[in-house]
Amino acid sequence: MLALGLTTLLLTATLGAGPSCTGRTASGEVFATCFEPDFGPVVGTGLRLGPGPAAIEVLAGLLLSTGEESRSKGTPWYNRHRLLLTETWKGEHTGYTFTAYDGLLRRHLEDGFILVPTARPLRIPFPFDVAVALKGGHLERRAWEGPGWVLETAQVGLLVDPLRANSPRRWLAVGPAASHVLRHTPNGTEHEVSPFTSLRLDLGWRSEDGWWTVNASGLAGWSYDFEQGTHFRARAEGSVERVVLALNDQPVAVRLAGTVIQGDAGLARRNEWTASAGIVLRPFAAR
Repeated sequence: MLALGLTTLLLTATLGAGPSCTGRTASGEVFATCFEPDFGPVVGTGLRLGPGPAAIEVLAGLLLSTGEESRSKGTPWYNRHRLLLTETWKGEHTGYTFTAYDGLLRRHLEDGFILVPTARPLRIPFPFDVAVALKGGHLERRAWEGPGWVLETAQVGLLVDPLRANSPRRWLAVGPAASHVLRHTPNGTEHEVSPFTSLRLDLGWRSEDGWWTVNASGLAGWSYDFEQGTHFRARAEGSVERVVLALNDQPVAVRLAGTVIQGDAGLARRNEWTASAGIVLRPFAAR
């Protein structure tokens, strides 16, 4: 019985432990085997398909992921920031996008509830985490469309997360979103507003060792153009990355990504899809 108890305890401790994040060479040198996919600069290149013939794509940006406890309640905030993101593609259809900031601020609630301040206050369980999605300064330029550009000045989403994961490595947030977009051509500038008439979805998953990274997001709903009235638009995008090697503790990953857009691509609000495959390098991501 004692042996059985000790075996069970050992198995429980082994299964509950996280991955070993260091390895050793035959000479005793230590090297990293775990990585933080949401920390530090990222650069990459690959092949992009659609619209038009294949094009060479280059991407770069700065990623930050933080977790801290609220001073008032002691509940953790898991924040993900993406800064100065740039995607450029060169081919028959040349263009680029630039995003100044894109972030998700999620608060994990161990015992969430809603208070109804009636004569006898009611406390109703609230089985979700809460999150705020923020995006600002997203510029898109497509040379083949002629002079002009599309600028999403701001987007904000008020989201809930039914997963309620006490970890920065997985989330599923959904809720209403508001946005403002400018479409500029030589004929003038159009303003497009979505006053919380769109639904935003944001999900992500990272393996404990950082070898796998999955991201997906979507936005669908109605926006109002002061010139052309109300119209429906939707877009979904996602990516999967797998670390395949590390150069002096700097991970290199294979990246597959895709986007599907309805009524929202470019100056003419086209329907469109894109797919890309390439590699990304994340310096300073070793854990």
